[in-house]
Amino acid sequence: MDPFALALDALFSAPGSKEVTYYSKDGPGRAGVRVILGQPDKAIGFGEQQIIEGTNVFEIRVSDVTMPAKGDIVVIGDATYKLLGEPMLDVEGLTWTIGGSSVA
Repeated sequence: MDPFALALDALFSAPGSKEVTYYSKDGPGRAGVRVILGQPDKAIGFGEQQIIEGTNVFEIRVSDVTMPAKGDIVVIGDATYKLLGEPMLDVEGLTWTIGGSSVA
């Protein structure tokens, strides 16, 4: 097996990863998908001031979701997130990175 895929499997099984239910806007939900949820702060310029905004960024294995799309839904426990923007594929073609917004 590819050493990058083996390392990725270990990373997605480690603390910090989450098991989610993934709902494609074009198909049924899929339980048991593993993601890594990052929540970096982003500084946004507003005139001469800066506003710090919290963001949500999901890393998803290609082996779990072949093509995530804007509008898909990720459910983690009681929290629901809607994916935003275009997914970006990593250099090795093993993971997607895509932003998301909490759905109230």
